[in-house]
Amino acid sequence: MEEEEKNLTKVSSLVPLEVPIVDLNHLTQNSQIRSIIIDKLRNVCQEMGFFQIINHGIRSDVIEEALGSSEKFFDLPTEDKNVFSSEDVHKPVRFMSFRNNDDVDGGEISREFIKIYAHPIQRWIDSWPHKPADYREKLGKYATQVRLLNMNMMGAIMESLGLCPNHLRESIEQGMQIIAVNAYPQCSSSTISSVGISSHTDHSILSFLVENTSGLEVLDSRDNSWKSLLETKNGLIVLVGNHLELLSNGLYKSVVHRAVRSSQSGTRVSIGSFHSLPMDEMVEPAVELVDRENCPKRYRASSLSDYIKYLSSKEVKPYIESLKI
Repeated sequence: MEEEEKNLTKVSSLVPLEVPIVDLNHLTQNSQIRSIIIDKLRNVCQEMGFFQIINHGIRSDVIEEALGSSEKFFDLPTEDKNVFSSEDVHKPVRFMSFRNNDDVDGGEISREFIKIYAHPIQRWIDSWPHKPADYREKLGKYATQVRLLNMNMMGAIMESLGLCPNHLRESIEQGMQIIAVNAYPQCSSSTISSVGISSHTDHSILSFLVENTSGLEVLDSRDNSWKSLLETKNGLIVLVGNHLELLSNGLYKSVVHRAVRSSQSGTRVSIGSFHSLPMDEMVEPAVELVDRENCPKRYRASSLSDYIKYLSSKEVKPYIESLKI
């Protein structure tokens, strides 16, 4: 979700990686077609940790307006954005700006982000920025729709693990949704680093990402190399998070990823929607996926609250590694 900006390195040109596509319309087809899609979900979550979904039910104009209003927020004067500035990771609305340290003036801005709590939206939306004037409306509409999408996706994800589609359904319905909107300004040709956010995994069960231009890179576990992802039109990228890795007892792996800036295509804006259980509810490996002889329990139980505490500790070790038994 958010990481400290450190160990930034020059990014070389990468060969784009085609993103596996899952057509959600097929989940409502006959049992044979649905079974094929469930198998595909299992394979991509095991082998890659990310995929693209199409026919997801969120209109393109809803996505475009959320991205557009978010871009207008980052174009606001610094004093308007700094109202929400804080280094306290517990804040439900939090803005931060990062700079490259490649000149005596502190370097150019490499990334700005605002993190907001989004569920239940009636509880949090009045604390969101009120500038630009359409921000709450446009981003709120997208946040509401992507949360419904997550509810539908989770049944298929649970089924792909061999669990009941309603496994943890009530907890997921009551769970946390955190929206993180990032802006990565176009970098100059003389910039030492074009990394916008360094390598990390997400804390969530599932993360959904939309972007106005490509810039996401994933660490391909098959050959341990960075791969850039082809730009997606009207599709959402879904990333496996730490808590799904934990829940699956390691069957699914949270994907290591980072974001880079372009020297040609202007500011990249992305909206990540991160979905977890309620703040203090513990996630642990599903008992159906634990076998003492062949597949012992591999992770300690963890909550979103635990993750936030870990983040505030500035610990360097990746969070998921700290949970392994």
